[in-house]
Amino acid sequence: MNAPVISPEMIAEPVAFPLAPVVITICTTCRKAEAAPDFRPGAVLADTLEALPASGIMIRRTQCLSVCTRACTAALSGPGRYTFLFGDLDPERDGPALVEMAQAMAGQPFGFVPWKARPEALRSRIIARVPPLEWSPGDGSAPA
Repeated sequence: MNAPVISPEMIAEPVAFPLAPVVITICTTCRKAEAAPDFRPGAVLADTLEALPASGIMIRRTQCLSVCTRACTAALSGPGRYTFLFGDLDPERDGPALVEMAQAMAGQPFGFVPWKARPEALRSRIIARVPPLEWSPGDGSAPA
């Protein structure tokens, strides 16, 4: 059985700059093998992010992002935007870089932030970049 192909006609016209906030979702349950059993780096990262000033950004905790081997993980997403998944984050150092990335996403069509425009602390920690459902050209290329 062949999976259906999503064509541009099947999707509503996307909004290039969605008004909805960028959401930073943090896994709060995984832990690094060498860490104390009760230390959850994602919970520390969530606390750090919630303490930072960040208008237009929503912080959301979740129990699992299924990237347990790359603890501490966070996903940045939003309606009509790319989703970026980052792992191996430092819970005490990388909060500002995640906020900077979320702010960059908010100002770009479809939330697409090219590799060179991403905060340096996050460049080597990318796990996935998923295009929004509302936008998908036939050749699968990123927005220009």
